[in-house]
Amino acid sequence: MWLKQLISYFLMPFPLGLLLAVVGLALLWLTARQRTGRALATAGAAMLLLCSWYPTSQWFMSPLHRRPALADPATAAAGARWVVVLGGGYDDTGGAVPPTSRLSPFTLERLVEGIRVYRNLPGAKLIMSGRGYGALPTEAAVMQQAAESLGVPAADIRQEGESDDTPDEARLIQAMVGNDRIVLVTSAVHMQRSVRLFEKQGLTVIPAPAGFWPHNVDPWPNSDRLGWFQLAEHEWLGMLWARLHGQI
Repeated sequence: MWLKQLISYFLMPFPLGLLLAVVGLALLWLTARQRTGRALATAGAAMLLLCSWYPTSQWFMSPLHRRPALADPATAAAGARWVVVLGGGYDDTGGAVPPTSRLSPFTLERLVEGIRVYRNLPGAKLIMSGRGYGALPTEAAVMQQAAESLGVPAADIRQEGESDDTPDEARLIQAMVGNDRIVLVTSAVHMQRSVRLFEKQGLTVIPAPAGFWPHNVDPWPNSDRLGWFQLAEHEWLGMLWARLHGQI
């Protein structure tokens, strides 16, 4: 697991581009290998510039955002018994801040969308998904605390706190819900891969994407654009990995 995460990290444009630039500059300043140094430094800078540019990130991201928002859950998801909210990280600050402030922006926007859908489906239950590490609470537990603080009764919440990744979430949640239809809530960029993984487990999925990529922004290269590019690359690599391992 850690090896897969390490390899995927260094395939991202920011660490890879920075590494190329640093190695190139080191060769330029400390060795006689000037041509190699210039090539590496130029490649690193070009990678960072290209991946933080609007047209590049739009081209890479837009195919992942083809599923529309679930505008009317009461109609489109009528009869669904489960609203599954996939975790996206949290900060271990303990009781110093409210649980909503412990969730990452990705998790918080997913949770808010999940609660919106749940409130439009009488009788439905929420499933919070996300593991913990060591002695830390599971992400599912922190998400439940946040949901309760927003008025969701504890009796309407279930937790899945053992999964390592999205394929694990699909498998473990299928064991919880059986053949029931589910509304799946995750970030829009993560939805395409998630739906395929859950459908591979035999589940009928109603997508409810959250956190859509913003289009009304300036076209100049910036760090936000680079972050969106890296999210998209993570998803494309994840789909390639899932195909190679027969998960989708």
